[in-house]
Amino acid sequence: MADATGDEPILFMVHGGAVTAHTWDLVALQLARRYRVITPDIRSHGDSEWARDGDYGHHEMMEDLAAIMREMDLPPSFVIGHSMGGALIERLALVYPELTCAISIIDFTPQANYPGLPIDVIRLFDSVDHYAERASKYGDRKLAEVTYAARHELLERLDGKLMPKHDPRHGMGGPGPGYYPGTPDFDDMQAVAVPALVMWGKDSFFVEEEKCRRLAAAMPLGETSCIEGAGHQIFLEQPQAFIDAITDFVSRV
Repeated sequence: MADATGDEPILFMVHGGAVTAHTWDLVALQLARRYRVITPDIRSHGDSEWARDGDYGHHEMMEDLAAIMREMDLPPSFVIGHSMGGALIERLALVYPELTCAISIIDFTPQANYPGLPIDVIRLFDSVDHYAERASKYGDRKLAEVTYAARHELLERLDGKLMPKHDPRHGMGGPGPGYYPGTPDFDDMQAVAVPALVMWGKDSFFVEEEKCRRLAAAMPLGETSCIEGAGHQIFLEQPQAFIDAITDFVSRV
């Protein structure tokens, strides 16, 4: 969590599935020069506690975010969500519009193309390098970035093996009827009254451009930003382009 001080606009940045708040580090440190930047770990990820009842419904996960914002007594904020975080902030904007002054949905739409992670499968690794090599082959993550992120994404078991910190009971969705159950659809998003930036990577495996534009068009104040030379992890692959797009958006709200 990076903080500036004073009356700067607040960026409340929600990470995606299977990673941690530290996935934002590269861009958060730069954005914190002009904004107050808050990057929580979502339920069951990073250093947050696993749900004792195994409840990873997105409504409850969204309620966690709302509770954090209220506990910190935040004014209406710029709420940014990547991937699964995008699904959560869609709900937040609809259920608690008073918490947002604007939103940015990063590489996520209703009916996305994500294949999902299986439930109750524990992935084990012999070392950080082993994890980084495997993870860099999935999606658009670069080896150097994954090696850095591994310090925050892994925990060591008593047998010395490493495993991801996120709770394996959290399946992360998938295509079809089970995909992030209850995620707002395109028609639902018409009720979002605040400015909304939909950003995606031109080479993303996760979304389709047509659906990104459809999502932006559904919201009365929606707009788009397609980042060239980036896949799903826009802020890691093209960090300056991501920072420029967010900075421009904030400056106009």
